[in-house]
Amino acid sequence: MGIQSTVSHIERHARLFERMMVKLGVREEMAAMKDVETAASKRCLGCAAADACGSWLDEDTEAPRAPSYCRNAALFDRLMEAVPNESE
Repeated sequence: MGIQSTVSHIERHARLFERMMVKLGVREEMAAMKDVETAASKRCLGCAAADACGSWLDEDTEAPRAPSYCRNAALFDRLMEAVPNESE
């Protein structure tokens, strides 16, 4: 992998990771835990499902949880449990 393709890979996964956090409503919670955010973003970089993730983020308007193939699904689930439900 050349430098340009490596940079493109990193940028793509960073955008997907950010979009996932926003879609699931856990951006603030994740930002408060920098070490966890760093580890989670590294897991995202190693994911082979970027195309599926991008499609899921584009098509799904509401998401009760991350897709099962997401390498951070369990972490996102825990963070979502900690977020107060606005309907309560």
